[in-house]
Amino acid sequence: MTSDESSETPTVAEHGPPVDPHDLADDETQDGLESKVLLARARSKLLGWQEDPVCVGRYRIHERLGTGGMGVVYAAQDDELDRPVAIKILRTDLASGSAGRQRLLREAQAIAKLSHPNVVHVYEVGQEGGQVFMAMELVRGDTLRRWSQAAKRTPNEVVEVFLKVGEGLAAAHAHGIVHRDFKPDNVLVALDGRPRVVDFGLARASGAATTTRELAVPLASTSASGLRDFDTTRTGTVVGTPAYMAPEQLELAEPDARSDQFSFCAALFEALYGKRPFHGSTYTELTHSLSQSRPAVVDPAAFGVPRALHLVVLRGLAREPASRFATMPELLAALRSGL
Repeated sequence: MTSDESSETPTVAEHGPPVDPHDLADDETQDGLESKVLLARARSKLLGWQEDPVCVGRYRIHERLGTGGMGVVYAAQDDELDRPVAIKILRTDLASGSAGRQRLLREAQAIAKLSHPNVVHVYEVGQEGGQVFMAMELVRGDTLRRWSQAAKRTPNEVVEVFLKVGEGLAAAHAHGIVHRDFKPDNVLVALDGRPRVVDFGLARASGAATTTRELAVPLASTSASGLRDFDTTRTGTVVGTPAYMAPEQLELAEPDARSDQFSFCAALFEALYGKRPFHGSTYTELTHSLSQSRPAVVDPAAFGVPRALHLVVLRGLAREPASRFATMPELLAALRSGL
């Protein structure tokens, strides 16, 4: 998780625009913890009372960072170990059933298996007042998307960061874990430049049985760059972010590490050329674009991208998984050779 230290308004890298932690009246993800934080602040400001700390487990909540499909993320302090942490609280409306709780636990279990400099570290998963929470490393920085857009990046700069990101994904794959929702918003670039893959909420162990069949639906709300960026994770929809999903995911086949490879290359294509390889304002249009297996035509030389590197990215975007690289390490080796 992240907060932008250069702004008064904290941001969470995985969830779009900055969020004002005090502007919560109409937020459908507001939960009991949020109410306690606001009440403590109101008493302190209006009545002059000492603000009692609001805690989740041993973690003292500071401020709300942002919200997403799974829940709300807070900046907090671990007083026992004297370190800042990020706390993710499962949405109250999901906690009434087991599916949301299991999804959060799956995220924690997936990341907790990993110990890699390019994967965010999970410290603890637990329950407080009937709500599931996850304590994790608090990363000061921004999303990979914002990092890419913040300045004019050379192809070498872009690829060097993506190589580190790819190492994080490769570590997950080595543990039999497929992310299933890789996108620029699920990577944090710290102030020291080190990227970390986050939000394994859709991750599952390779070969795990699929318990729910989910169907695709058209998406009406779009951005200028095509299909809207958000996690369509409710039952009855594709699991993941369609604009970066591999064709086999859109067709409801079980994804594997090569699916992450496709999503990785889609994000890399976008970072290099400023546009997505496949476009569509609806689910149907996007699947049609993917079925043609023709990424957007660009002139690599106009962007300073070596042709050899461009061809590596295109191979990672092959429609058929068998036509991509066999493993993430093979893709990363090819990217290094293409620079």
